[in-house]
Amino acid sequence: MEKISLGYHAVYVRNWRVSGAIWVLFALCSAVLQVLVLVHPTWIESDEGGYFGLYDYCPTDTCTWKIFQVQPLSWSFQLASVLVIVATICSLLIVVAILLLVLLRDRFVFLLCAWMHMFSFMAMLSACLLYPNGWDHPRVRETCDSKKYDLGLCRIRWPYYVALELVVVQLSMSIFGFVLACKQPSVFPEVSPSYGILAPHIHK
Repeated sequence: MEKISLGYHAVYVRNWRVSGAIWVLFALCSAVLQVLVLVHPTWIESDEGGYFGLYDYCPTDTCTWKIFQVQPLSWSFQLASVLVIVATICSLLIVVAILLLVLLRDRFVFLLCAWMHMFSFMAMLSACLLYPNGWDHPRVRETCDSKKYDLGLCRIRWPYYVALELVVVQLSMSIFGFVLACKQPSVFPEVSPSYGILAPHIHK
């Protein structure tokens, strides 16, 4: 019976570690996507070549994009920019926290990252809901003939779709992180057939 329990525990630990590795991989990918969503200037675009992003815009097709160029429009765009920055910072901090897995207990790191994913989820959800509120700005209306939450003649570009996907990803990663923290394998004593129970072995 003890051997069966040890075998079951070993399988459980292996599956938990595989799940943790998958979680780490998705966390790294989501951080990369967060950066792309933040820096890409084209969230909406017109057929004539004009575009509008979080912090930059161009009403024609003659503009040259500069990554550090900031041309704020409405307060909705500005607040959405701040929220995406917050979500991106949280995602990058998660990457840093993952490096702490070699120094700290797994449960602590997973809980910390799960909460940061939750903050990132709330920030991205708020940004995606708030951004269309700025479509009634005069410059956007001039290019797109748009109004609040109605894009008019313009179309949504891939960074906005990725931002919407990140809302789901960040929430899923937060829930997954909490589950991994709660389901971490506990201390289990090693059993020797000759000497009985040995010192407890902690599976990280």
